[in-house]
Amino acid sequence: MPRGKRTCPECNSLCSVRSLSCSCGHLFQKKVRKKPTLFQERKDFIKRMLNGDKPSDYRLDMMVATKIFKEFKDSIDFLEKVKPPFKLNGSIKYFLTKEGIDYLRKKKLEFEYKPKNSEKIVDHKKKTGEDRVIEKRKTLRDFLDE
Repeated sequence: MPRGKRTCPECNSLCSVRSLSCSCGHLFQKKVRKKPTLFQERKDFIKRMLNGDKPSDYRLDMMVATKIFKEFKDSIDFLEKVKPPFKLNGSIKYFLTKEGIDYLRKKKLEFEYKPKNSEKIVDHKKKTGEDRVIEKRKTLRDFLDE
């Protein structure tokens, strides 16, 4: 089979790999990508926390990442978006300290915060209160004369 071509199961003709349907009308299914494994999520977490740098001790950082994931019950949505408070040098051991855990807990609360939806409806057509009639001074001379 030529490169970049695939065979239609109904008419056995060659079609482009990127085409979604054959000339006979057969629809090709899109490939479904697998969800990343928990190992891959931890690896990506370490890479993101170190801004793409390589960790100095990979095994230690994987252990730290495992503890963090356990602490936050594998909350992938949160852990994908959290950023470190400052540039980490070669290791994510900072997150084992009290300050590091407190920082992550604070960020988790910020991530999950949903403000109350309090909408006030004001009817501008209804009149409330009484009208006040205030005499306006027209000139500076009138003001000074009083």
